Amino acid sequence: MDNVFEQVEKNIDNLVLGNADWTASATKEELEAARKGELHLRFWNGEVPAEWLRDIKGKRVLCLAGAGGLQAPLFACAGAKVTVIDLSGGMLEKDRAIAERERLDIEIVKGNMCDLSRFADASFDMIFNPPSLMYIPDVSVVFRECFRVLAKGGELMIMAPAPINYMCDWAENEQGGYYKTVHRVPCCTREYDDSEWIEYGHTMEEYLGGMIRCGFVLNGYLECQGEDITELNFLARAVKPE
Repeated sequence: MDNVFEQVEKNIDNLVLGNADWTASATKEELEAARKGELHLRFWNGEVPAEWLRDIKGKRVLCLAGAGGLQAPLFACAGAKVTVIDLSGGMLEKDRAIAERERLDIEIVKGNMCDLSRFADASFDMIFNPPSLMYIPDVSVVFRECFRVLAKGGELMIMAPAPINYMCDWAENEQGGYYKTVHRVPCCTREYDDSEWIEYGHTMEEYLGGMIRCGFVLNGYLECQGEDITELNFLARAVKPE
């Protein structure tokens, strides 16, 4: 498993070097809006609902596998006490650069989201996890750690690709082509793709059922459909009961 995470780290670092679109950091305008109390967090081509981000000032927020200079600086500008942990040194450098430039107090930690042992129980009021669970073989490990480090009443938000992203391949035909369901989930892309890029296709039972089994209560769910029919992504919110 360690070799898998070493490859994932290398893959993400390479995307940072290549300035991939989704490695873009928060803009000056977004940071300034957050300072004025208008916190906007992207959810693919939409946004996280504003009511999910109310009263963020003073809260202890963990950006889980959330480096890249996007969410952590915005939370910090909005007045939260922010920690960001990520496997990718390249992505963490983006947070470090913005924190220095904007004079933001952000705790920046290089580490694996499966191991939060450096954090004590009930260390955070909110955990925000942007798309990254598709790099984890067993998401239940992450959810158990999240439940432990969240205070009672604390919330977990996750963004992830829905199973259809991994179930279909493009099949050519005389009309141009169509998507055909050929893979079962859960799965790993290494099962049908010999490239160095590694992702895990999880079921919704693994995602939502996994949070429930750890003790979370689901209190929010949204989906975002991309232009491609298989690009269906979701945002889920859950609370640790009082």
